[in-house]
Amino acid sequence: MLKKLASHSLIDSRDRVRYASDSISLTIWFNNDSSIFAFEVVYDLLMHEKCFFYSRKTAARYSNIVDDESKVGRSRKQIIANKDIKFDQSRIDEFISVSKSLPLKSKVFILSIMRSKIQK
Repeated sequence: MLKKLASHSLIDSRDRVRYASDSISLTIWFNNDSSIFAFEVVYDLLMHEKCFFYSRKTAARYSNIVDDESKVGRSRKQIIANKDIKFDQSRIDEFISVSKSLPLKSKVFILSIMRSKIQK
């Protein structure tokens, strides 16, 4: 079950909200009018993570999360790979099974974007 995480950052919960379960994390970014600007669902936390990312400015994509090339003096970080991988119904089913606690409006929006990615 996705549980809302407490925010300990300077970013207000009106701008971003985060949820996590044992194997999935969800981050949602909002516009000033409280509509969803972007979201990121990370599957398979801690082992070969994969990310479904959507933003109003870009097409939805589903990719592996990979280690970025470290620069001298900087800590290791991860990025979303540029190459899309196959997104299928099993990932939607996995999201549905843990998303019962999400606000209905957010859940419906996220699922509609995910379903549109499968149809292509």
